[in-house]
Amino acid sequence: MQVKLVEKGHDFLRLSLPKGAETILVPLVEGLQAEEAVVEARYYIGHPFAEDPGLYLKTKGEKPQAVLKRVLKSLSDNYSDALVRFDKVAEKQRS
Repeated sequence: MQVKLVEKGHDFLRLSLPKGAETILVPLVEGLQAEEAVVEARYYIGHPFAEDPGLYLKTKGEKPQAVLKRVLKSLSDNYSDALVRFDKVAEKQRS
């Protein structure tokens, strides 16, 4: 997935994601909003013909990139665990 940095400051960043990547935005924003260092986390979809979906993140006391990486790692771990559990259940069903 090609993510573009649209704007960056010392306590915020704005990213643009490719069309079709909107599904990751809801769990990502939920994870970001659970972080203490996050002041604001929101996504925007925009018009489907005019804009790519995006993410805005503002933090306090911590770099936004560090918070974003931590939440993405957590999401990755959660989804890979779910995939492992799914594979185990699917294997039992095949037997």
